[in-house]
Amino acid sequence: MKKAITGSGGWLLPVLLNSGFLQGAVYAVRPMVTYKSVDLGADPWLVGIIGATFALAPLIFAIQIGRWIDRGNAGRALFFGTLISLLATVSLIFVENFWLLMLSMPVLGIGHLLVMSGGQTLTGNRSQDRDYERNFGLLTFYASMGHALGPFAAGFVADRGGLEVDVDSAFILATGLFLVAALVAIPVVERRVKGEAKPQHSVRGSAREVFGLPGFKSAILVSGSITAVIDVMLVFLPLLGRELGLSASQVGILLAIRAASAMAVRIILGPLSRRLGMRWTLGLGSGLTVLGTLAIALTTDFWILGALMLLLGFSTGIGQPVTMAWVTRISPKDVRGLAISIRLTSNRLGQVVIPAVAGVLAATSAGTVFLLLAGLQGLSFIVSERALGKKPPADE
Repeated sequence: MKKAITGSGGWLLPVLLNSGFLQGAVYAVRPMVTYKSVDLGADPWLVGIIGATFALAPLIFAIQIGRWIDRGNAGRALFFGTLISLLATVSLIFVENFWLLMLSMPVLGIGHLLVMSGGQTLTGNRSQDRDYERNFGLLTFYASMGHALGPFAAGFVADRGGLEVDVDSAFILATGLFLVAALVAIPVVERRVKGEAKPQHSVRGSAREVFGLPGFKSAILVSGSITAVIDVMLVFLPLLGRELGLSASQVGILLAIRAASAMAVRIILGPLSRRLGMRWTLGLGSGLTVLGTLAIALTTDFWILGALMLLLGFSTGIGQPVTMAWVTRISPKDVRGLAISIRLTSNRLGQVVIPAVAGVLAATSAGTVFLLLAGLQGLSFIVSERALGKKPPADE
């Protein structure tokens, strides 16, 4: 991994570090916003609305952000998106009503989208075709590390015993993480690296053009599907655990096993993809996810659940980096930022729609939610097989 990072010409390490610190900060902030909403008197419905505003503004501005990035601003998106996230988090310390909370969260969401689009576009534009899976695997590995450590650190500094939570301490911690993320991104703020082609400032790619790219609609469906599976698992595994009589710490162990397994597979994703090819790597991930989620719906034993979480961490850890490589590979460079922004937006849409459907199913049994996930991944497997089986990429 060290050789891959140091051999990239110096741009990859700042992008990876920025991703780790920023994702850690965002995942520290979002649960604390829930606590703050409840402290201000929000009921569960309003908590959901406030949480959803994080995705609302990015849904509206994704196209404009993608076009701006395609004009050679990927490095600037990384840096300024981090600063915007930092400012939004500082504002949360002083917010004392629901309306201001609902203004701060979309600003945080825009900053997050800028950084993710900028980082993925930089990785796509500056990587060799053969290195897409490896570099996107590293990018998502660092993001996963942030996802694991950010909430843990925030919970530690905010815990005042019992049900008392000091959210401002967590916001200050996150502000520090955002500041470090901005500082490490400074080397890539420059719009172009030496030897990189001058961007076409007249470029104005349209969403219709991007949706018309062969395989693009399939790629974003597969990407949205795997994102929804991970999100729904995070939300509904505690509910399943309660039905099975598992303690909160046992559920935490299961989620930690899945996260650790996902991080591990992302380290070896480069060699795995070079051996199997993009089509079979993605098919392996989707197929194993179908089997794992089906088995969870039928299992009541903690140790078997642990083994399934190991399997599902491996399988779901494949999906995001490989679909990033898929979208990058089929997108011309002048619309790549737009394509990545649309992919991220479709992921956000899946994070809103699929959990809502799962919530209806969970009224009967939490296990039925995992049947939904198995069906979703089965559809994802068929779609990716049809798209990649017809026209395999040039590297296969």
